[in-house]
Amino acid sequence: MNLGDTGWSVWTDALLRTTGFPADGLNAFAAPSAAAAADDLLTGHGSTDAFDKALTEAITTGAQKICDIAADPLFREAVTWQNPGVLVALDGLLTGGPHATRNVRRRDRERAVLRYWQRYCAKNETIGFFGPVCWITVAPDTDQMVEIRTGAGLLRERRVFFEGWAMTAYADHLATDPRVRRWWPPALLPHLTLHERQILRPLQPPLPLSSPEAALLARCDGRTPAVNVVAELARPEDGYLLLERLVERELITWDAALPIGRDAEHELRTRIHAIGDPDLREQSLNGLDRLCAARDTVAAAAGDPDTLKTALATLDTEFTALTGAPPRRRDGQMYAGRTLCYEDTTRDLDTVIGTTLLNDLAAPLAITLTTARWLTHEIGSACRDVLRGLYDELREDTEGPVRLADLWYLAQGLLFAGGENPFRAVADDFARRWAELIGVSIAPEGDAPVRLSSADLAEPVARLFPAERPGWSSARIHSPDLQICATDVDAINRGDYQAVLGELHPAWAPFDSALFSPFHPDPDRLRAHYDLDLGPDRIRILYPEDYPRNTSRTGYGLVGPGDRQLGIDKARGADPDRLLPSTSVTVSDEDGALIATASDGHRWPLIEMFAGMLSTQLMDAFKLTLPLSHVPRITIDRLVITRETWRTTVADTGLATITDERERYLATRTWRGHLNLPDQVFVKIGTEVKPCYFDLTSPHYTGLLCTMLRTAGEDASVTVSEALPTPDQAWVPDHNGNRYFSELRLQITDPATADGVR
Repeated sequence: MNLGDTGWSVWTDALLRTTGFPADGLNAFAAPSAAAAADDLLTGHGSTDAFDKALTEAITTGAQKICDIAADPLFREAVTWQNPGVLVALDGLLTGGPHATRNVRRRDRERAVLRYWQRYCAKNETIGFFGPVCWITVAPDTDQMVEIRTGAGLLRERRVFFEGWAMTAYADHLATDPRVRRWWPPALLPHLTLHERQILRPLQPPLPLSSPEAALLARCDGRTPAVNVVAELARPEDGYLLLERLVERELITWDAALPIGRDAEHELRTRIHAIGDPDLREQSLNGLDRLCAARDTVAAAAGDPDTLKTALATLDTEFTALTGAPPRRRDGQMYAGRTLCYEDTTRDLDTVIGTTLLNDLAAPLAITLTTARWLTHEIGSACRDVLRGLYDELREDTEGPVRLADLWYLAQGLLFAGGENPFRAVADDFARRWAELIGVSIAPEGDAPVRLSSADLAEPVARLFPAERPGWSSARIHSPDLQICATDVDAINRGDYQAVLGELHPAWAPFDSALFSPFHPDPDRLRAHYDLDLGPDRIRILYPEDYPRNTSRTGYGLVGPGDRQLGIDKARGADPDRLLPSTSVTVSDEDGALIATASDGHRWPLIEMFAGMLSTQLMDAFKLTLPLSHVPRITIDRLVITRETWRTTVADTGLATITDERERYLATRTWRGHLNLPDQVFVKIGTEVKPCYFDLTSPHYTGLLCTMLRTAGEDASVTVSEALPTPDQAWVPDHNGNRYFSELRLQITDPATADGVR
């Protein structure tokens, strides 16, 4: 569907990401009377007694609210999913009651509640029932900007899945019995290639093999169980010993070959059913059935936090009893898939976004999309230059053809590591060009909001961001997150709204995700749309097991029949029917263009081999930042592209060293007045992964802020931004009339295609 008359097109499928707790929960700790009394005292117009009384009342009221939250079943259920250990803190708060002595332990427990509460009320995250998925439609045939129908409850569907690593751990445990392992299929490591009697390896000479080794490896295709691989040998036991040696030499994998995502459970069950020994098969199935029964008990506990806690603990116990392994991995890491299972949900909501709304925003969106195209074009050009230099060097030093694997390994440090990589240089240039486009002077720093017109920006955008094509094929698709500020749906339909560009993810197609696509009513239709925009034979990088975002939820969701898995390193989850070992791909210069060619003759522009990594690096690179300590709100037409922002350091706040609760509050109000901050803000501390919401009228929030600053250290950066939308500008309703924060996630396609792409 056309995005206005911009030439860009918007997918008719979209996502509405929402919070799972109402937006007005952020108002629970607001203490305007205490703030007013503090401000009066600091300006010499108020009394100490009046301030102390107001502060005490705010602390008491907040303590009661914290206890109410700690007792809330929904909140306890959310915390149970994320961190059951926090329940101890919640129970401690309830035992003491709101009037308990506010010692260090008490305040720490209160701060734990605040951190979770602000996240559940303010963050549009897709996780569990406190961040449900909601597929919506963008329709040209509706007169309304927004049409919405709420269901009978918050959620329409809840599903609990095993993390892929949990199934792999059980399969690996089964394989400690050699009789079971013989039914698992051995396979050459996904980045290696068997060529006659040698193995092709990255950046190393070919490894010669004996005739028996080569013959055995030729049968290790990742599909055939080991028992069949060695069946033709005169002494099968010698074959098993040889397989063991090949594993020790890190040439093959010999495991259940499970995929990383949600299909791992089904695939493991299929593997077990293929075990030829009936007793072994039944024993293995019994263990899997025990795990699945415990998982199903977790799913059945939805809505009951106490039952859920018990069910999760039972699943942990069953897993450890069966495997001997701990029921956690990568503790403390984000995107790690740490627990055995997780829950995803869909919101009970039907929504249609009309083209009238998008047409209102088409022109300013086109400005940002054009600059995103330039960003991918420049990154693509810089990447091609790096690859050209490496290719020329390898061509001189290599007798045979240049192999992709050698280029891949050499390119990683040049493209993605160090302070001088192309991403850093292009990002700096991108920021400079945006600063020139916006035209905000660096000194003196202005305070007034900046209002720009897309019509006036058309010429300077074409001059500053002159890219005719995206940098690679998948860079055609960009994904903006739009937040609509409105009191309700009727206000939007009256045109009484403000749109905010939360983020724009360049060269990223979020709908092709194991997190979102399984909940779409017609995933095949989504996949067909991808084929139209990007072609039917995409390259999917098979990431190593320890890759930070390699989890069941973050994997690919819309794999098509022509897609290929690019093996770049040791990894699990290779699909033998799709696997493309990087050592099997050669690179050649054809009329000045570098072309990657597979052993079956299939060809791609070389940069397509790196497209997945490039898009991942760019996912959060679209930063409209200016080198100022204060940046006013910047709006193009009616789209806010930059919220009002302040930048400082922990040391400059002066808040990290204060420990007295009363003095912290006064110091925070002083700091807030000095910078002229609003009372409701988001603060991103350099040592934290994500920003947190703070109400600077609340003594509980100011205490949390000062503690986080002290923990971060004086040199840590501090970025403060206005809270936009505010709680009274949350428009998504539920069946009870509560309002929720939300963001509209779109996929928008560039009318231009990348060079060399069919």
